[in-house]
Amino acid sequence: MEQTQQQTLQNLGFEIANKAIEIAQLRAQLSALQSENEQLKSRIDELSQGESNDGTN
Repeated sequence: MEQTQQQTLQNLGFEIANKAIEIAQLRAQLSALQSENEQLKSRIDELSQGESNDGTN
């Protein structure tokens, strides 16, 4: 019984470690997407300002 409980705890530990890795990867993806989003917003602002400066807006 004790060995089974120990195995269960070990398996749970592995699951927790895997979830922690998954969360870290998702956070990195989120950070990259947020950065890309900010760059796109800046580019949109630049293009919008360019339109208003050339009299087309």
